[in-house]
Amino acid sequence: MKILQRYVVRELWLPFLMSFLTLNFIFMGGYLVKAANFIVGRGVPFTDTLYVLLLALPDMVSYTVPTSLLAAVLIVFGNLAQNNEIRAIKASGIHPGTIMLPIFLIGLGASVLMFVFNDQVTTNAGFTLRRTTKQMLIRHPQAVIEPGRFVKLSNNIIFLAKEMHGDKMKGIVAYETEAEDKPVRTIMAERGEIVSNASRTEVKIRLYDGSVSDAEDSRVQSIQFKTYEFPTVAQEDVQMMQKKMMDRTLAELLVRLDQPEGQDPQERREIWSGFHQRIAFAFGCFIFVFIGMPVAVLVHRGEIVLSFALAMTTASFYYVLFVGAKTVALQTAVPAFIAFWVPNTLLLLLGTRLFRRAMAA
Repeated sequence: MKILQRYVVRELWLPFLMSFLTLNFIFMGGYLVKAANFIVGRGVPFTDTLYVLLLALPDMVSYTVPTSLLAAVLIVFGNLAQNNEIRAIKASGIHPGTIMLPIFLIGLGASVLMFVFNDQVTTNAGFTLRRTTKQMLIRHPQAVIEPGRFVKLSNNIIFLAKEMHGDKMKGIVAYETEAEDKPVRTIMAERGEIVSNASRTEVKIRLYDGSVSDAEDSRVQSIQFKTYEFPTVAQEDVQMMQKKMMDRTLAELLVRLDQPEGQDPQERREIWSGFHQRIAFAFGCFIFVFIGMPVAVLVHRGEIVLSFALAMTTASFYYVLFVGAKTVALQTAVPAFIAFWVPNTLLLLLGTRLFRRAMAA
């Protein structure tokens, strides 16, 4: 019995590692192309670029670990079923569930580890990434502002430049908000420039020959200008950055509930949504293991390509359910603890039914 259990566990690690590396490489592809452009085309130091890549990695790991574990389970148990080893185990008087038990425990242990990882590592890495991006805007503004793409200069300014030549820009469109209850201000200019101080501790964007349009009382007021400056972005702004809801740990979310801001109904809904999402999402590893083993036995195929495709399809369906749960929790009267636990409950029920069919097959 124990020999079979150790055999299955040993067989699991290599497919998991290969799937994990493959998925992270795929997800990092866009970042790597952008990083090469930063280093070669825009003069951003290699160490700064590498630091940004490392900060972006934890968020991907929270998705790739459960999916990789599912792919590994499909490969291992698909091969066992395809080679009739599951039938041989049954014929020997051993219930297949006994060799699956260690994998269930691995899935549960992985869920606990991912809960801690998502709560402590991913949140802090995400906040540090936002701060580092802001610092890059100050030190290397040409690297952050890409021609033809909207970029977020601050929490209330979205900026686009159609052309860039060094510090000079042409065809500028920007949107600025002063408060949630006020309309968006539209700023357009023929040209502009990026102005940095000698020590590169602050940066400002100056626009020339444009207009500022404000919508008030169903009317649009437009003012022409010769020169317009956005507020200076400095290192002090980076130090004063506040964590967003997704950057807070569970402990910080609970502390937020006791603060005056946490008494607002919408704010409380967002806090509880983030709280339950963090916990429910971490159980993806166990859910995928619970579903993956019976699916592999029923499909009776252990090819890598097929298993990988099944894993990606199942993971995509699971993550879409979570997106829907978040929308329901934030925009309807359904409590967050119900909305976010529905996907896990549905897949657990499905896994239970599939497990019974697999054992009876």
